[in-house]
Amino acid sequence: MDKANDIPLLKAVKAGDVSAFAQIIDKYQHMAFTLAMGIVKNKEEAEEVAQDAFFKAYKSLDKFKGDANFSTWLYRIVYNTAISKIRSRKPVSADLESKEVAQFEMNYAESNMHQLEKQDRKKILKKALGKLKEEDAFIVLLYYYKDNSIDEITDTTGLSASNVKVKLHRGRKQLQKELNLLLREELNTIL
Repeated sequence: MDKANDIPLLKAVKAGDVSAFAQIIDKYQHMAFTLAMGIVKNKEEAEEVAQDAFFKAYKSLDKFKGDANFSTWLYRIVYNTAISKIRSRKPVSADLESKEVAQFEMNYAESNMHQLEKQDRKKILKKALGKLKEEDAFIVLLYYYKDNSIDEITDTTGLSASNVKVKLHRGRKQLQKELNLLLREELNTIL
């Protein structure tokens, strides 16, 4: 997914080759859906966001200067589209749950994480990511799953580097807390 491989496709799209854009969609659709899902936390809305983002990218392709990777530019469109989707939702009231867990239980859950099957770990990790704030989950996904640097995340989100670091730190702490809670629940059902 590097810049050099995208340039010929982007030139072909600009020249009117629609099939070249279909190749770009094939290449980036999973990434776009994953990032959208990390923000909107709803499969149907994430699919809609990804589709809208590709449409916006196609319509705005002349604005892509090529200074950064196409994927970074597309991340930005997905991010903005997902945030707009969230803002358009009707407000929903939610009860806050107490998330305090005894230190012993947290350590026990962490030490038993390795015993869970790989599929169970993925399921639990996905569930824990779903409990993070949308923006924090998005930044954690970019940093850990997409291997984006702080600078790339700054370019994608428009946030300052210090703000990205704060959100990444907060996201890691909340992810750890959520994983401990979920693992404790999982162990309770097993025992």
